[in-house]
Amino acid sequence: MKTIRLKIPQWQGGNKSNYAFGSELLTWLAPKNANHVEIDVAIPKYSGPLEKENGVVGQSVVAANIDLINEKIQAEQPDKIIALGGDCLVSQAPFDYLHGKYGDDLGIIWIDAHPDISTPDVFYHEHAMVLGNLLEDGDPVLAAKVKAPFKSADVLYVGLQEPTSDEKKILADLDLNYQVQKNERLSPEAIQKWLKENHFSKVVVHFDLDVLNPSEFRSLYFTEPGVTEFPSESGQMSLKEVQATFAAISEVSEIVGLTIAEYLPWDAENLQQLLSGISIFQ
Repeated sequence: MKTIRLKIPQWQGGNKSNYAFGSELLTWLAPKNANHVEIDVAIPKYSGPLEKENGVVGQSVVAANIDLINEKIQAEQPDKIIALGGDCLVSQAPFDYLHGKYGDDLGIIWIDAHPDISTPDVFYHEHAMVLGNLLEDGDPVLAAKVKAPFKSADVLYVGLQEPTSDEKKILADLDLNYQVQKNERLSPEAIQKWLKENHFSKVVVHFDLDVLNPSEFRSLYFTEPGVTEFPSESGQMSLKEVQATFAAISEVSEIVGLTIAEYLPWDAENLQQLLSGISIFQ
């Protein structure tokens, strides 16, 4: 079994430079395995905020990034993929490839405070459209790049918070079953039941760190220094709950794809900037 580990410092899907720095740190933090093939995807570096194209910020740039990630995956033909983002859009190419490889045996568990099924009609950042793209909806330009689209029944949300009114309409249109998990998370037993009932012997897991409670984990979109108002709800899961979720998944299904996304290390970035101004480093 061949596993590749993709470092994808993509920031364009959320139009924040710190997503790229998050990928760099996450690549250092994530456990190493000498048997894994490590690949650095050369995402263009931040050179200033991007403009809207067809209602989507940086649409042509993120489309080119998808093509680049796909090229890396196709060249390796892996059995398993770890994607270290970067914004949430980094899940698109790996999950599409793995669905093409494993077909109906493969389900998606989306551990996220948000549904990620927006369209350019209601939002403008691509990272909020990634699951919609994989379901042949979302952004038509990026959805057209998906070769092995998923069905709504293939998706289980874990840690989802109250969607916006626009998101609720899209969720209904896509016939996506979901449960708001503000006060109580989806139990490990419920996750295992879903996997067994759907005969998903293999699974891809999207882990958006935004699902975590910002009072416990503070390198998130919702903890940006100086910002007090946000357009969506923050996550409520604890680190122990996420750990129990992964343990439950692994007991009944093989994780063949894992994305870790939306790591925003504000303190580390601010410290780096402070240090860069000290004369002895220059």
